[in-house]
Amino acid sequence: MLRFSIQSACIILIVGLSCNVVFLQAQSLRKTTDDDVTKFTTPGNISATITNFGTIGNNFNPPAGVASQPSCQYPKGSGIEHLKMSGLWIGAVSQKDGAPHVTTSVSDINNPDVPYNANTGLEFTSAAGAGIVVRSSLPFDPNFDRSLSAISHQDFVMDFSDTNRSRVGVSDTIPDHAPLGLGVHLETYVWNFPFADNFILLNYTIRNVGRDTLLDTYVGLWDNAVVQNINLSGKGVSSHMAKSYLDSLRMMYTFDYNGAFLSGSASRAPVNSYVGIKLLGTTPFPLKDSANGAYYAARTIDSLGDLHKNTYYNAWQYNNQTNPYGEFRGPQRDNDKYARLKTSLPQPKIDALNRAISDPPSADGTAGQAPNSYIDLLSVGPFRPLKPGDSVQVVFAIICAKKFGTAADDIKLDYLPANGAKMRKNIVLGAGWAQKAYDGEDVNGNNTLDPNEDANGDGKLTRFTLPQPPRQPRVHAVVENQRVTLYWDKVQSEEIPDPISHKLDFEGYRIYRSNVGADVGGQDGFLLSMNLIADYDRADNTIGYNTGFTKIRMQAPVFFPNDSLRTEYWYRYPPANDSITNLNGWQYLYGISAYDQGDSAIGVSSLESAAVRVRAIPGTPATSSADAVIGVYPNPYYVNAAWDQAGERSRKIYFTNLPARATIKIFTMTGDLVADIIHDAATYDGTGIKWFNDFTGTGVQAQFAGGEHAWDLITKYDQAIATGMYLFTVKDETTGAVKRGKFVIIK
Repeated sequence: MLRFSIQSACIILIVGLSCNVVFLQAQSLRKTTDDDVTKFTTPGNISATITNFGTIGNNFNPPAGVASQPSCQYPKGSGIEHLKMSGLWIGAVSQKDGAPHVTTSVSDINNPDVPYNANTGLEFTSAAGAGIVVRSSLPFDPNFDRSLSAISHQDFVMDFSDTNRSRVGVSDTIPDHAPLGLGVHLETYVWNFPFADNFILLNYTIRNVGRDTLLDTYVGLWDNAVVQNINLSGKGVSSHMAKSYLDSLRMMYTFDYNGAFLSGSASRAPVNSYVGIKLLGTTPFPLKDSANGAYYAARTIDSLGDLHKNTYYNAWQYNNQTNPYGEFRGPQRDNDKYARLKTSLPQPKIDALNRAISDPPSADGTAGQAPNSYIDLLSVGPFRPLKPGDSVQVVFAIICAKKFGTAADDIKLDYLPANGAKMRKNIVLGAGWAQKAYDGEDVNGNNTLDPNEDANGDGKLTRFTLPQPPRQPRVHAVVENQRVTLYWDKVQSEEIPDPISHKLDFEGYRIYRSNVGADVGGQDGFLLSMNLIADYDRADNTIGYNTGFTKIRMQAPVFFPNDSLRTEYWYRYPPANDSITNLNGWQYLYGISAYDQGDSAIGVSSLESAAVRVRAIPGTPATSSADAVIGVYPNPYYVNAAWDQAGERSRKIYFTNLPARATIKIFTMTGDLVADIIHDAATYDGTGIKWFNDFTGTGVQAQFAGGEHAWDLITKYDQAIATGMYLFTVKDETTGAVKRGKFVIIK
């Protein structure tokens, strides 16, 4: 099956320093085990590839036959990636031979004594038939888990091990691999709540399935982070990255220093984005360190508050053993890797990773660094001896966030205390929610269910819980001439109790809409342009605006055809008889969310569901009326108008007043056929031309009024249309009637 090679691993760049990025290639390992590289998270606003052999990300290189697949995108669908690859490292000392051994799911350093091949560093394998199980806690999700064992809105569940020295069923030996005898059960969790939609939890349970006892076990995540918009800058261009570590949060992070340089251009494409990897907790806690670096074999640390003392951060130059600053040399063999797992970089060297370009390197490397790319590693340990059958649980979070504030177009001053604290506000907030999700009922963080902590009354310490906003309403959109009307139900949001508090704590609805023309700037700007345009809440309390729902609530529910659930839609926006209109031919993104009253008893403010999004293009309805004039707009069409996107394929004109089923033929003035287009109002969603294809990453299908069809000015011979006048015919496939018209293109 398919697996990702690290032969030319992604280059992570230090602050202000650029070099050429070579992206990783996918290679076949000709094995009979079931490597799954096709799964990526979809709820929420972060989307990352998760494999069943210990890696996260896909090196910006989708599986064979797949046009695109996110590696670690945030916001989802934006093209802004945050890591090429991350993966599990586990090290321990064998009681049998007294030597340290490290198993890695991915590694950048190749042992010079072992001939390189695609398997180097890829030391976890999945058993035949062991894919990834997908389950969801959302009742209307296709993967809804009726046993109610799903933790989040989308769980990935998988198992892999390090016990194979070669690929199952073939003779591919894993180079330099000394198995520790480990089985790993991984569950990943994501949510779509606005306060929790920017992180992924990685819940590893590591079990000794061998016969040897493992001493001084350490567990870490190796990280190859690159933060850039690959839609703008490409997958293999120069970029500016910086790194650092927040000891108090047990989080290493990487950020866009000042934008990736576009190929062949001096212009920048800053994304102002952070990615962090945070250690959330372990069960049991690691063994307590003493002052001299040894540990007390019978004692573990006491709480999450002390876990940072057993958390280690390292960074080194990618695939380099000759860096003049010794701590930045990459680890090669197991003893080198184990040393990295159990110790941290000196603080001056950590500070050096987050310096501005103007800082020259000093003799000991404590200031700026030479142009190099860097890997980093976050680890925890040591754990009590793992006898055969024993296990340890380690949980990490991957968190993405935009820079807070708009003072500058980059975040290169992150290393200054005042600046960094402000700019990191969003990622620190996300880290806090990720920690709350992990803590669950463990309010004081001592790994024990104490009195008054058993919120669900099951007698067990329950983790991976979050306060719950109301469920999303079911939404139906009606797209018409100069109007988009949204309808939604009340059952989901108003009549289902909060699963944590068991209260009916619904408060209100919020409606959002994108700015007119926001799609001209591409999908990223379109997604980020949604503004709050209406807020309706209960009038019987002191929370919110107390507007009530009279304006938007209908006297009786409406139903829509082809709805097997027979949903009762009680609300509509805009309200009846409201004068709000839309511009035909422009693309709008609407969203409707529900929010609750919050819970002051546990210090939780009002929580809002993820918005149900609708992508709509208003226009004329389908008609077979003999009096309807079929037209084209804009006509004449001027290339490079304000509403144009760049490039010949990113243009469009609309045919309007079309029948529900029609064939459009376009001719030159001399009668040559330029294009023929099939229109079906029942299925038309804009796909087929680049303008609308570019927005499929929103995950929302475009809705049209039925009587309009867009054309990208590309001929049936795949050529851009020339300046001139063109004739067209439209045949109504229901009545057989044919209408004619003309339009002008001016370039």
